[in-house]
Amino acid sequence: MGESATQPVVRGGVTLLLARALERLVRSEVVQAFHVGLVVSLLFNFPLVLHPKTLVTGDLGDPLLQTWQLAWLHRYLAEGGDLWTSNQFYPAVDSLAFSDSLLGYLPLSLFGDGPEAAILRYNVAFVLAFAFAFAGGYLLVRQLGSNWQGAALAGAVLAWSPWRLTHVHHLNLLSIGGVALALCALARGHGFTLRGRREPAPRWIFAGWVIATWQVTIGFALGITFVYVMAAVGVAIAVFVWRQRPGIRTVIANAWGVIVFLVVTLLMVAPYFRVLDRYGFTRTWHEIELFSPPASGLLTTTRDSWLWQATDFADSSAIPHDGILEKLLFPGLVVLVLGVAGLFLSAWRFTTRMVLAALVVVPAVLALGASFLDGAIYRVLWEVVPGWDAMRAPGRLILWAILPLTVLAAGAVTEFGRQLVIRTQLRARTIVLLLLVPAVGALLEGVPRWAHVPVPAVPAGVQRVFTQAQEPMLMLPMDTYDEFTYLLWSTEGFPKIANGNSGNFPPQYREIVAATENFPDQRSLQALKSHGIYKVVVVKSRPGGADIAARPVGGLPLSRVEKDDVVEYTITG
Repeated sequence: MGESATQPVVRGGVTLLLARALERLVRSEVVQAFHVGLVVSLLFNFPLVLHPKTLVTGDLGDPLLQTWQLAWLHRYLAEGGDLWTSNQFYPAVDSLAFSDSLLGYLPLSLFGDGPEAAILRYNVAFVLAFAFAFAGGYLLVRQLGSNWQGAALAGAVLAWSPWRLTHVHHLNLLSIGGVALALCALARGHGFTLRGRREPAPRWIFAGWVIATWQVTIGFALGITFVYVMAAVGVAIAVFVWRQRPGIRTVIANAWGVIVFLVVTLLMVAPYFRVLDRYGFTRTWHEIELFSPPASGLLTTTRDSWLWQATDFADSSAIPHDGILEKLLFPGLVVLVLGVAGLFLSAWRFTTRMVLAALVVVPAVLALGASFLDGAIYRVLWEVVPGWDAMRAPGRLILWAILPLTVLAAGAVTEFGRQLVIRTQLRARTIVLLLLVPAVGALLEGVPRWAHVPVPAVPAGVQRVFTQAQEPMLMLPMDTYDEFTYLLWSTEGFPKIANGNSGNFPPQYREIVAATENFPDQRSLQALKSHGIYKVVVVKSRPGGADIAARPVGGLPLSRVEKDDVVEYTITG
C-alpha cells in the first residue's frame, strides 16, 4: 500500500483518537462539576443572562471599579504601555496597584472595546467565579475521599454559603475557586486522600502550582493568606518527599511548580512594594477594630439570603457593623450542623477529624480580629507576620475555616451514606436522593436576593470629550459614586483623569479634592496647574453638576465651552 493510501487511514486514526479524548474529557468529573456550578450560577444570576451589557449586581460602586480594572487590562493588551500606571488618579503612578489588580482575568480581556464590552466582561467573570468555586470545592473534597454527594455539599457551600453573599461587590473575594482547585490538584498529584493512598500523578503537581499562581494574580486581599497557606503546603510536601522518597518526576514537578509560583508572586508583589515605598499606604489598628466582627457575626448573615432574610440569622441589629457587611460571617446552617456531626460520625479517622476541627477553630477565631481577647492574638500576627498589616478586614479569614468545615461535613455525609447501605433496605436511588438533601439545603441557603442595577450610559458630551481629549483632565462633581461612574465611562478612550477610586488614595488626589470644592476659583486653578491639569469637565446631569456649571468665571484665566451635557473649562494662564 502506497503512502497516498495510508495518509487517510492515519488522519482517520488521529481524528478518532481526538474524538475519544474529547468524549472522555466531556464525561470527566472535572468538567461535569464545572458545568453544574455554571448552570447554578446562571440560574442564580439570571437577570445578568438577560441583560449582560447593561446591568451589574449589587450597586454602582465596586462593581464599576472592577469593570474598569478588567477593561484596563484589555487596553494594555491592545495598546501596550505601562500596565500598572493606569489612567485614573493622574498624575499618580502605579495606580493599578492601589487595590487588587484582577490580573488573573487577563484572558477575558482579549476582546471588546468600550463600556458595554467592559460590563459584559465583568459579568462573565462574575458568573464564572461561582462556577469555579463550586467545581473547586467539589473536586477537592472528592479527591480527599468523600462520596459525590458530600462533595456536592462542599461545592455548594464554597460557592453559595451566606457568607459569600456579603461579598457581592467584591469580585476579587468571590474568586476563590483557584484556592480549592490548586489544593485538589496537588493532592491528586501526590496521591493524597484522607482514606489511604492513591496512585500519584506528577503532571497534576505542576498544574496545582500553576493554578495557585493564577489565584495569586487575582489579588492580595485573599492572596496574602493564600501565600502563607501555600508555604505550609510546600513544607508538608517537602516532608513527604524527604520521608517517602517518591520518583524523580514528583520532585521535578514540585521544583518547577514552586519556581513558577515564587517568580510570579514576586513579580506581582513588586508594584505593591513600590506603592508602599512611594505613598506609604498603611492600615491602622483602628481600621482593624472597625472591621473586626463580634462573635455573633459567625451566626449572622445578610438579608440578601432568600432563605434567611426574615429570620434571626439575618438580624444584624446587635452587630455594630455600620454598613460593613464583612462582619457577617455565617457559613450556613447545613454545613455547621453536619460539620459538628462529622466530629462523631465520619468517614475520616479520629485524628483527622481533630486536625480538621482545629483548622476550623483557629481561622474562625482569627476572623474575629480585635474582637477576640481584645485583639491580643490577632495583633501579634498584625505586627510580626510580613504583609498581615496590609489586610483591612479580619473577617475574610473565615474562608480558611469554611474549607476544613466542608471537609468535616462531607465526611459525615459519606459515612451516613455507608450506614444507610449497611443498615437499611432502602433502594440505591432512594439513598442517592437522601444524600443529596444537604447539598440542596446548602444551595437554598445561598439563593440570593441581590439588586441588579442599570449602568448609566455614557452621555454624548462625555463620550466626545473622552475620545477626543489628549491632555489630562478632572471630572466634576467629585463624589464617591461619581468617581466609580467616571471610571467606567473612561473605558471610552481611556483619557488620563485625576479622578479615581480604590482602597487607597494618593496624596495628589486628596489635595485636588480639597482644592476644587469651590471650583472655579484661584485656589482650585493653582492646585490643578501644579499637578499638570489644565482641563476640567463638569457633567451637568450628575448631582450638583448644574450648580458648579452655573458659577461665574469672570476674571479667572479660564475658557468655558458648554455643549451637550458637559461644560469644558480650559485653564489659559
